[in-house]
Amino acid sequence: MKRDERFKARISAEKKRLAGPIALTAVLLVASLVALFLPMWGIPLGVDLAGGNAVTLTATDYADGTGAADVLTVLRRRADALEQHDVQVSQTGDDTFELRVPSNYDAASVADALTRGGALELVRVDSISDADVLQKLQNNASNIELEQGSYDAFVTSDEVKGASVVSQNYYGMTYYGISVSLDASGASALSDATEDLSQDGASGQIAVVMDGTIIASPSVSEKIEGGKINISGGFTEDQAYAYASAIAGGRLRCSLSQTEPAEVGATLGDDAPVLVLAAFIVVSFVACLVAARRLGAAGGVCAEAATVSVIIALGILTLVARFDVVVLGRMELAGLAVTELCALVAGVRVAVRYRSERDAGASVRKSQQVACGHERNCLMGVAGVVLVAAVVAAVLLPGHVREFAVSLACGMGALVYALAVAVPTQLALYTAADVAKGAQDAQDLESDEDEDEQPAPKSGE
Repeated sequence: MKRDERFKARISAEKKRLAGPIALTAVLLVASLVALFLPMWGIPLGVDLAGGNAVTLTATDYADGTGAADVLTVLRRRADALEQHDVQVSQTGDDTFELRVPSNYDAASVADALTRGGALELVRVDSISDADVLQKLQNNASNIELEQGSYDAFVTSDEVKGASVVSQNYYGMTYYGISVSLDASGASALSDATEDLSQDGASGQIAVVMDGTIIASPSVSEKIEGGKINISGGFTEDQAYAYASAIAGGRLRCSLSQTEPAEVGATLGDDAPVLVLAAFIVVSFVACLVAARRLGAAGGVCAEAATVSVIIALGILTLVARFDVVVLGRMELAGLAVTELCALVAGVRVAVRYRSERDAGASVRKSQQVACGHERNCLMGVAGVVLVAAVVAAVLLPGHVREFAVSLACGMGALVYALAVAVPTQLALYTAADVAKGAQDAQDLESDEDEDEQPAPKSGE
């Protein structure tokens, strides 16, 4: 009896020792769920989960050598370069395309941005022959139309490699511009033109022409080298992204007409959010059952790792969504699915290592230390490397790749926490239960031995 009481006291002490990590994990899980389901918070849902608005685009007047496949490629590249997330473009007919936009964005504005011609030209202002245009430029007018043949461009879209949005803050105000990268030929032409315009301290002007309209006319006071030019024209954020996406996505060599936006349902069905949540729960539950059957109670570490990782990842995504970085679409779901898979694998690795140490005759405490020592540290290192790679990809890459990378980064951050805190805690609780079971087995064995040692009753007694 005293032995049993000692082990009960040991288990109680173990639970008290783990009270801090248990409480921390519980707080993070509750906070993540509250943020996820709190009204006016949560993660905006993408087209696949909540539907949105659709616009039909029809292509006509193809340039020679251009087909519908080329148009689709340009539209998708432009969609990736937009600030809006989960914008989907698909071909629905020989010359028709469907644009799907989440309901929290203006579908008409997105369609306008995608259907621009995208013909960028850099023009020396002193080469423009139209006197009215020159007068308007002198009066700082904006969006001035240029007639073909009234100017000579020294750089065209053919020399453009890419474009991105840049911003600067002045006295609390944010100003947006476009950074345009040129190939070797364009860089050489830009260098020659700006060197000529800035000779002897002079300050010339370059007109930035988009689809025949001057959108900016920056002054040039020095030679520009390196093949990159920053264009600031008092753009709004939406305008800057629209211009940058049209330039980065490539020129559209056809005409595109568009319909009015129309509401569409979720691609995955009206019950998609519930079904996705159920799928994550079922996968964790089944994995836990299989692991527990093969590895004993230590298999519960698998479900612990997966559940904690996915819920905390959703909480982090909810915070990130406050800065309009993500919506919960197919790429974010893919990132969460990878997170759950990695968490299950990590949990299995820890449980297998613990079980193998126990089978080899190691003590419970020693087995727990080995499983949560080198094995867990290696898994945390791998998760950390993936986390860093995902953050870099989220910063450098556009579109759907960026959305997947953001989700994966949140998931790997949550997995690192799960491996650092939740998994050792769960395994330590299992250790305490294992010690108790061992104590009970020892007590039963002693009782059996005592019964065997008692003398057999004499006949007649």
